[in-house]
Amino acid sequence: MMIQVVKLNDQLSDRYTSYLAGRVDARFGHHLAWGNVLRDTYGLAVGHLVALEGDKVVGVCPFFLCKPLFGGAHYVTNPFPTYCGPLCDSVDVLNALLKAVAEATSSVDHAEVLAPDPLSNADAKYLPFQEGLDYTFKLNLSAGIEKIYKNIRVNFKRILNKSAKLQGMDLVADMDGSLVDEFYKSYVRIYGRKHGFIPHVKTLFKNIFAQFPKGDARLYMARIHGKYVGGVFTFWSYNEVYYAWSAVEPNNEFQPAHSVIWRIVQDAAAQGYDWFNMGESPKTHESLIRFKEGWGTDIVEPRRYFIPGKTREPSPRLFDRVSWAKTIIASLPSSVITTFLSPAIRYFL
Repeated sequence: MMIQVVKLNDQLSDRYTSYLAGRVDARFGHHLAWGNVLRDTYGLAVGHLVALEGDKVVGVCPFFLCKPLFGGAHYVTNPFPTYCGPLCDSVDVLNALLKAVAEATSSVDHAEVLAPDPLSNADAKYLPFQEGLDYTFKLNLSAGIEKIYKNIRVNFKRILNKSAKLQGMDLVADMDGSLVDEFYKSYVRIYGRKHGFIPHVKTLFKNIFAQFPKGDARLYMARIHGKYVGGVFTFWSYNEVYYAWSAVEPNNEFQPAHSVIWRIVQDAAAQGYDWFNMGESPKTHESLIRFKEGWGTDIVEPRRYFIPGKTREPSPRLFDRVSWAKTIIASLPSSVITTFLSPAIRYFL
């Protein structure tokens, strides 16, 4: 039967959702709620692709149109914070989806297919350029919590044991977004003032809680002597818990980041999730790689595939091209960053 690729519409939404529910590799970035979040927060156009054999959905591909001020309009399968690419029942379906991507890209600057695993069986003519810039760190939860704990780095265990014996720190799991304001204070200080990244607008996090089903977005916060010191923003979708944004203030006595992560792992294992995905790290970021490896994770190498449109060859990612800007951003007050820089993200996606 012939494979037809169409743009997702209201009539296909239920079948699209059912298809994802039957996939072990579906991620939060495939969820219709994520598309709504990006549309409402940053104005991205959502044009997900659906492959059909007759009336049956046999493949899907998230597809967003970005229109930055510089660099030209382009498509991407997920702009942030992780890799999310096509899902399909066969190589023929994959090639049909990639052909549709290439055809759509002919009218824009380029497209990027960001796949969490290499698309090694795809027809090479559809994926002429590829890069492996990052590592992804995944913890298999099926082994059980005792074995997971056994595989944690020894000094991490010491930190967890010490923190457990101290009085004054508690952990809070927020499932309705009531602690977004508290999280955002630490997030801006750490991402902007410490690391020199432009933090997302607070509305992004509020929209996530508004759009996703309750429990699919969770904010794990640490509180020391009654004061919140940051936390980790997570997605709980399909078979995976994804560690999306971490912003935990340093504290040499309690070292709360370790306790927060361990609490997430314990909850994910207890609730039957298959994977805890600790997110990405650039291959050049040695300290972050060591930290994520310390939890007993497996390393996966995602791929960035560049599909030519009006621009025929790939260019470096924007934040790789303007790394010099980090020093300037880090010198600015938090109020300046959130008032003037964060809202401008929509013009650079």
